[in-house]
Amino acid sequence: MNCSNLLGEPLEIYPNSNVSFSNDLGFRLGVLADYTVSKNFSISPKAELSLNNSTINLTQADGSVSEFDVMPISLEFMTHFIVKKNNKKLKPYLTLGPNFKIPISIENDVPKTTLPTKSFLAFDFGIGMNKSYTYFNLSPEIIYSFGLMNIDQNAVVNSLNFHNISLVFKFMG
Repeated sequence: MNCSNLLGEPLEIYPNSNVSFSNDLGFRLGVLADYTVSKNFSISPKAELSLNNSTINLTQADGSVSEFDVMPISLEFMTHFIVKKNNKKLKPYLTLGPNFKIPISIENDVPKTTLPTKSFLAFDFGIGMNKSYTYFNLSPEIIYSFGLMNIDQNAVVNSLNFHNISLVFKFMG
């Protein structure tokens, strides 16, 4: 599960317009690997399909409203570095690393239009804990992804940055 957080400012070419952002819950599904380097450090490459739910609403001076979906579907490729703390019960850890996000365009019949966006780099950081069970390990994580680049290709919003926070449940056998 993820929640988008769009940040940006209206452009000066729309002086009498009002820009607002709508951020809502989305969903993601992916695969991962976990390479243990030492007792307290591992590397975890991941690939995820992310369904995002965020829009930009542009209200013109005449009262007309244009609504743009922002990156409704994306592929994300991450390499997270995990630093573990020695604790026999909960096994908490910190995770951080780069995240490369690629928007996927789809055609649909919905009256909303999709804002053209470009691939961009984000930096992820978060916390998690690992709980061992008989046949698998469960690792819930909370990860914040901080977008480092402007993703708007149409110049609707000045410096549009895409951030999100995710609640991830990792199951490892």
